[in-house]
Amino acid sequence: MADREWDVVLYGATGFTGKQSAEYFAKHAPEGLKWAIAGRNQAKLEAVRSGLGRDDVGVIIADATDTPALESMVARTKVVLTTAGPFELYADKLVEVCVSYGVHYVDITGETPWVRTLIDRFHDKAVANKTRIVPLCGFDAIPSDLGAFMVADYIRKEWDLETASIVSGFTVSRGGLNGGTLASALNMSEKKQGTKLYDTALLNPGGSTAAERARSKLVVSVLYCDDLERFQCPFVMAPGNTQVVRRSNALFGLEGRAYAADFRYRETMETPSRHRAWAMTGGLALVGGVLSRSLGRRVIKRFGPKPGEGPSEEAMNEGFTRTRYVGEATDGRKVRGKMEYAGDAGNRTTVLMLCECALALATQLDELPDRGGILTPAVAFEGVLLDRLRNAGMTWEVSPWN
Repeated sequence: MADREWDVVLYGATGFTGKQSAEYFAKHAPEGLKWAIAGRNQAKLEAVRSGLGRDDVGVIIADATDTPALESMVARTKVVLTTAGPFELYADKLVEVCVSYGVHYVDITGETPWVRTLIDRFHDKAVANKTRIVPLCGFDAIPSDLGAFMVADYIRKEWDLETASIVSGFTVSRGGLNGGTLASALNMSEKKQGTKLYDTALLNPGGSTAAERARSKLVVSVLYCDDLERFQCPFVMAPGNTQVVRRSNALFGLEGRAYAADFRYRETMETPSRHRAWAMTGGLALVGGVLSRSLGRRVIKRFGPKPGEGPSEEAMNEGFTRTRYVGEATDGRKVRGKMEYAGDAGNRTTVLMLCECALALATQLDELPDRGGILTPAVAFEGVLLDRLRNAGMTWEVSPWN
């Protein structure tokens, strides 16, 4: 692909997250990287480019339903980054074209039932032509997936042991919801994908098994974690994140590098008080009930943020996210880990992680694992992404339990 016109094309660049991604590239893309913004509205794209103050950024017009336009766009680049969701609606054809043209792909979907369809349709072809199709490269599901990899990799390298279990506890505060994320959630609810979403082994090669599901049961009530010294309660993103971590373990297992044959994973929201944990559990149940009803979805659509809308710049800059990890080796020894970033989880943190994934594919392809397929972030990038995220200002650390 050395003769491609662009190194990266940012598709959906006029949306709320797309504009932030373009701004991130304008600030952080290395000198000499050739990139373009793409979407269906030329006037809006020109306005985004004008706001960047960059005459060297290309503009490409391509509607998500226009296959010839998508083929023309994909044929001109090495990597496609897309923020245009719901991804089941606006990225399905794009993934198909990327696989056909051998062009690497990243997105920020949390729509794991749709990702399952990508695996069934395109994984084998992407493996054969070494195309990296890497969905789930935002807050869904890099903190979970890369965090589990970091912990397991440390235990293997430092102690030459497998990782029996990992517990993740999330604390997210001062964040905000954008309209694109809400639209994706509504789309999954309207299609009644709850059964698939709660199958923790949904993304495993060959599908789900009872044994796999039993090893990563979702938390449905309030617990107390002695290791984290916090109460734990159900986390809205845990079902999808758990599916991604389990797929990583399974894919590594095909190469003889599974975290452990009977690896267990648990993900929760953490809070210092039992009362707050129960309040959050009740709130999550209420939201789920509202989303499950057509009337509730209509109310959310009317009063919630619309696609293209989101938190203010001030709110995103003041956001904060932290994930803590507890890993246990097969001999009982433990490690502790942490991911932390001073930025809104669903926006600032997501944009940083997504863009660094695309830049890794564009600038460090020879350093990445030689794998193709519908991959998880951990399997696609391994330690290369950890280094990039640390260099970009995020905290990713792991150490023995003292």
